[in-house]
Amino acid sequence: MMTMLSIIVYCLMPAALFAFSSPRHPMQFQLLHSHLSESDFGVVHTNIEAPHHNNLNRRDFLLFSSAIASLIPLAVSAEETEYMYQRSSSGSEDGDLTSRLFNPDGSLRDPNIIVEAQERTVTMSFPTSAATDVFTISTDGSQPSTESKGLQVSYKVPTKWNNDPSSQLPLYYDSSEGKNGKSCNRITTYTVTASQLDSKVLEKASKIGVAKSLLMDKLPNTYFDRGVMKADLISGRTTRKPIKDGDVIDEQIYYEFDLAFAPLECPAYEEGNKENLGLGFCPYDSIYLVSATVLENEGTLAVGVVECNKDEWKIANSDLKRVRSSFEVNRA
Repeated sequence: MMTMLSIIVYCLMPAALFAFSSPRHPMQFQLLHSHLSESDFGVVHTNIEAPHHNNLNRRDFLLFSSAIASLIPLAVSAEETEYMYQRSSSGSEDGDLTSRLFNPDGSLRDPNIIVEAQERTVTMSFPTSAATDVFTISTDGSQPSTESKGLQVSYKVPTKWNNDPSSQLPLYYDSSEGKNGKSCNRITTYTVTASQLDSKVLEKASKIGVAKSLLMDKLPNTYFDRGVMKADLISGRTTRKPIKDGDVIDEQIYYEFDLAFAPLECPAYEEGNKENLGLGFCPYDSIYLVSATVLENEGTLAVGVVECNKDEWKIANSDLKRVRSSFEVNRA
């Protein structure tokens, strides 16, 4: 576009000089002639060349100006933006989802649009007790208590996962396109009421061991795999969420930990174990995504644990992290 405009300006300069000159002393200059041609690719080319005569009168000037004006729409049309992978620009409600969300060039129609995964909230009631060393456990959303007063613990799971235990599909099976596999092994929430419980327990977790700080080894019936006691801490962070304390809305600090550990036994490669590469250990095969918080007024530690193996992690790692981060505790 800039190139064509430069040509037009260059051509109009002598015309402008002629318009403001005296008719009794016509200026002598070359009139530029334009020739348009179209290439095999549909692109209009403009060739400018000088004529063989130098005399210019008013009639020639008007013809020259009309020719220049006719080039302007050609210059604009030749510079229209086209994209190699151009989308339909209709964007109507009848179009597909891609057309409604994206512009023809691939950018978002509304930059403020956030496409969120559809989720289902799982809520459980946990009792509060004045006694110490009391463990209350919920597995995959089971209700540990029917008390109306206590703690409300919740988390969110994707609706694309199978959440019906009576279904023929395994629990947490993702049958969406490209997945078709179990996404999670188990989701556990538990509370522990113990003496002298405060947030310092979680602050020191990375130093003394996350599993030990969260009393995972104290849960009855060897609930968690013993390997978690020696799990490696891959990452950790803190988040803040609102919690109601009477008529006051306060902030509750949650500690999130990513734990992973290898199997306790690692057979040799010659014995059919393809995971053993001769390095003396096997790669991680169990991942625990943990979120924990301490309610100091109740003296209660509340923990959410999302368990998966390496195959489930490959299928749904982003979904698994969202489930863990949705863990929340509120007072009933």
